Amino acid sequence: MNAISDDPVARESLPLLPAKTVSVGRFDISYCDIGAKDAPTIVLCHGLASSGRQFSDDALFFVEHGFRVILPDLRGHGRSSVPKNLKVDEFSIPNMANDLIAILDDASVEAVHYVGNSLGGILALHLLPTHADRFITFTTFGTSYALSTPRFPADAVPKIYDFIGPEWVDKIIAGSTSKRRSAQELVHELLDDYDITAVSYTAKNVGNYDLIKNAKSFQKPILMLRGGEDVLVNAALMTTMHEMKKQQNFAYMDIPRGGHCANLDAQQEVRIALLGFFKLHAPLATT
Repeated sequence: MNAISDDPVARESLPLLPAKTVSVGRFDISYCDIGAKDAPTIVLCHGLASSGRQFSDDALFFVEHGFRVILPDLRGHGRSSVPKNLKVDEFSIPNMANDLIAILDDASVEAVHYVGNSLGGILALHLLPTHADRFITFTTFGTSYALSTPRFPADAVPKIYDFIGPEWVDKIIAGSTSKRRSAQELVHELLDDYDITAVSYTAKNVGNYDLIKNAKSFQKPILMLRGGEDVLVNAALMTTMHEMKKQQNFAYMDIPRGGHCANLDAQQEVRIALLGFFKLHAPLATT
């Protein structure tokens, strides 16, 4: 069994794990599913403009520790299909969240330890009131439970993308995601895995939401990992923290070296926190 490495860049590239697909309307949603089928299952879900590859090293780690791991590629990201003539409402929070349920159904998984980064956390927050039975625990990092940002035209991002050029856009995104060059290089690698129109439509749909009530209604264990270097999200967390600290089932942990994709910045700290949380809240065995 491999020891936890304190260096998140003791690898040259994020591995591309085998994937399967499930059809949801006109989208084919890709996901990786590794580990023993009868093991407790973890879902590690990426954020906007990323893909399941963000968690591929973590997936291998958790499999070695006795878990089954599922890595979704959200629609428009990674190896999920990108049909022609995309529509803004196809990337609404409910539609993208329903893809996650389709993945669990396709994989014949009843309930999971769910971990969402940024958009991956938002989608699960939407599901908590109606699909609480599919969650054993719920964890986020880089996710505010409520957000209010200025609205912008859905076609603004592709125009900026075309004007500046993809290479510079990717550098700007990578630089704002992490302070560490090593993690920036991994983020830059992930930025090859998305469709710019899908990302712009998704951004339009997730700019304004309030899902705090959904989290407060959820009765199972909740963990928030708060990256100390995730400046923009931390600025939006004040209302979330004020409301959630009152909940007995809510816990949070600061990851001082963590940026927006904290698992790439502070691999050891994130893995230890998650592994301890999963073990603490493991479902009781049935006979």
